[in-house]
Amino acid sequence: MELRQLRYFVALAEELHFGRAARRVHVSQPPLSQQIRALEEELGARLFDRTSRRVLLTPEGEAFLEDVRGVLRGLEEAVDRVRGVAQGERGRLRVGFVGSAVSTRFPAGVAAFRERHPAVRLELRESGTLVQRRAIAEGRLDVGLFRNLGETPDDLTTEPFLHDSYILALPERHPLARRDSVNLADLRDVPLVMYPRPVFPAAYDAIIEACRSVGFSPRIGQEAVSIGTQKALVAAGTGVAIVPGATRREPREGVAYRTLAGPLPDIRLDLAWRKGRDDALLRAFLDAVRPFGMEG
Repeated sequence: MELRQLRYFVALAEELHFGRAARRVHVSQPPLSQQIRALEEELGARLFDRTSRRVLLTPEGEAFLEDVRGVLRGLEEAVDRVRGVAQGERGRLRVGFVGSAVSTRFPAGVAAFRERHPAVRLELRESGTLVQRRAIAEGRLDVGLFRNLGETPDDLTTEPFLHDSYILALPERHPLARRDSVNLADLRDVPLVMYPRPVFPAAYDAIIEACRSVGFSPRIGQEAVSIGTQKALVAAGTGVAIVPGATRREPREGVAYRTLAGPLPDIRLDLAWRKGRDDALLRAFLDAVRPFGMEG
């Protein structure tokens, strides 16, 4: 059974005239008649009653017409979906991001993409850098926004999205809050609210190493995965937190932010995707979020 036979059948069923149906599908009448007969032979059923004066659908033909219309409609929708994906207008995009990205303009970039491409199903997943790297390489994520660790895996393509520096979040009434800038060494006896190392090992190790380089091992008072929880714990007076500078864009009652001086590394968040991938959907997403990258 061929697709053209189904189209010929629908044309004849709707026109009920061989000449008009043939003109509609841009063939002469004899080939259309031959294909209709071949279709009936394959089905083992007569689809039309033919006389010299008229053409009528049989009950079998009426039942077949309903199903064939559904088949052709589904095919047209499938073609539209494929074309939409090829043009970056439809499909599914799985996007990973580290928790600190919510304090940047990245969410605004995602919103811009949604507005431009409402038919794309966007799946957002918060996860750490190493988890994202594996997921992109294994095809479980399409694009990620994560911490630059100083080297690019061979199977990924990356580009900078954000450059930032660490600042200190501390209770508003903390003695160090009276200063405009705090030295890292001044945190020697102050409990820190930190990420759990298994979740964000790079950020954790960078802070610990910086503290040790100025002569002390930090005292971890509490651990919290998200920056929002860290700020809540700071506001409750459980300690101070070393957080990305972009965090100050989301004020919280009871929390003050101060410049932090010391040998802390800069923060860089990168957009990343699987090497060699260059489809319209990915390009559309990158084009939407790039303008929202910034200096911290």
